[in-house]
Amino acid sequence: MSEQVLSMYLAGAIRDGRKEDIEWREQVIDALKGLPVRIINPIAGKTYEDGKWTVSGVSSGAKFITKHDQFYVRQADIGLFNFRALSQGYPNIGTLVEFGWASNNVKPTLIYAIVDPDYAGHDSKKMYNLHPFIEQFAAQVFDTTEQAIEFLKRHVPVMTGLAPSFPAYRA
Repeated sequence: MSEQVLSMYLAGAIRDGRKEDIEWREQVIDALKGLPVRIINPIAGKTYEDGKWTVSGVSSGAKFITKHDQFYVRQADIGLFNFRALSQGYPNIGTLVEFGWASNNVKPTLIYAIVDPDYAGHDSKKMYNLHPFIEQFAAQVFDTTEQAIEFLKRHVPVMTGLAPSFPAYRA
């Protein structure tokens, strides 16, 4: 029997000149090396020069970006959604659309989110601690990228069947 490999899409803002939008993805990629997970990164193959993005040498206009990102989301087993840009005042529209695609994907997508703990996403704090769509559709919401990474390092082997035992039974 061959090892099951999960695919994981890294969703989040891609703002011109914001290194943090690239760095968190690279942290995830580096931390999960060697685990049975195939990382789908929407900025893989991209370059940014003179105010223009290209992908593998082709201009990445609106149609290119949306078609490719939807393809990536649709094939992912896991979606890791970094919503930190929302708390920084950036509307993060593309990431929110991808979140909608993942939550209504024909192929079930397990969704995890990274949201700053002081961000609610709405004005009804008496009703909700976090926007109800994020709260309901994300299997888990992490405060930081580091928390999400530590969880994934422990849990990817569980999800792929490489760590099937109940730990307390083996103790």
